[in-house]
Amino acid sequence: MARRAAPVEGVYERVPGSGIWHARYRQSGKLVRKSFGRDRAAAIAYVEKARTLKRSGEGIVPSSAKVPVRTFAEMNAVQEGVTVGDLCDGLLAQIQTNPQRYKDQLNPPQRLGAIKKQFGNRSAAGLKAFEVSDWLSSLKVAPATSNRYKAMFSAVYKYGKNRSLVTVNPVRDVEPEPVSNGVIRYLTPAEEKRLREVLQQDVDACGPRNPQRRKRMLHRIYEFEVALKTGMRKGEQYGLTWDDVDFHAKEILLRNTKNGASRTVHMIPNVIVAMKALQKMKLGRKDRSEDRPNQSPDNSAFGIGDNKNWWLSALRRAKIKNLRWHDLRHTFCSRLAQQGVSLKVIQEAAGHKTIQMTARYAHLDKTTLVNALNVLND
Repeated sequence: MARRAAPVEGVYERVPGSGIWHARYRQSGKLVRKSFGRDRAAAIAYVEKARTLKRSGEGIVPSSAKVPVRTFAEMNAVQEGVTVGDLCDGLLAQIQTNPQRYKDQLNPPQRLGAIKKQFGNRSAAGLKAFEVSDWLSSLKVAPATSNRYKAMFSAVYKYGKNRSLVTVNPVRDVEPEPVSNGVIRYLTPAEEKRLREVLQQDVDACGPRNPQRRKRMLHRIYEFEVALKTGMRKGEQYGLTWDDVDFHAKEILLRNTKNGASRTVHMIPNVIVAMKALQKMKLGRKDRSEDRPNQSPDNSAFGIGDNKNWWLSALRRAKIKNLRWHDLRHTFCSRLAQQGVSLKVIQEAAGHKTIQMTARYAHLDKTTLVNALNVLND
């Protein structure tokens, strides 16, 4: 009769007699378990290595079974072969396979591509902070944009550290560019009037023989109306589906917003009219080409996914400068503030995470400010 092997602490069969071996140890208060199949010797080596490194401090004992137990020498050997490009590819795959977590699927790939183009063949462990800083300066972009590249670069190294591919993050030592909040830009009543006139001219120019084009021109007016009078972010607006529009309750449900939580937008009569007109149009989103089908849901509320081209054209013809679509959201908040609406209510309406953010957006116009200061007159 074969002699039963002596028990080893941390090595066990989950089902006694099955011959399937598991190993476990506790790290940072968390129980880490790993299966080794019928290889009991591998389970013993795993536990003993973790126990030795915890005692000696000569390596990393992870709190996840997905990350291997490694000595510092082993980690250095691994890191020497890991390039910045490898980390970029890994993070990009993570972003593209998790669209619910990473809502922006356009800018991160572009930024990762720029990082990889510059540093892709470099050893990730050997990159220095001054090299990152010099590269960011060479981009010749606005401070806020430079900081976005820095944040993405840092995320690359965070990805590597989480997988024990690197132990350093040189980007952490790079100082961010100072960003001035400046004056919040919002649409003035005079600008709004000119813009509406331009959009209506496009509708009138269609004539009776081109009903489909007339629909698209009207669609632009309704896009503008909804943005201006709901304060929705651009992504929230153009990602909206009819399933989340409740005309009976006069509400729009926004799922997975920028803050990570869902929120409700209340529709005033102007918005209800615009949304019902859009629904009646039944304009679907077109494929870019035969091999690039449209990825939008079939029940998208808006017949386009991006308004950049027509918006810039309309602004130019209306003689309006330095106004972004996002500034319509600023306008929404500012106009509520100008009518005496409390910041708490504006915060709720706009879906801001903090009231400090609401206070930044809710600037008053010059007329309102002057009228308020007149109370000091003798």
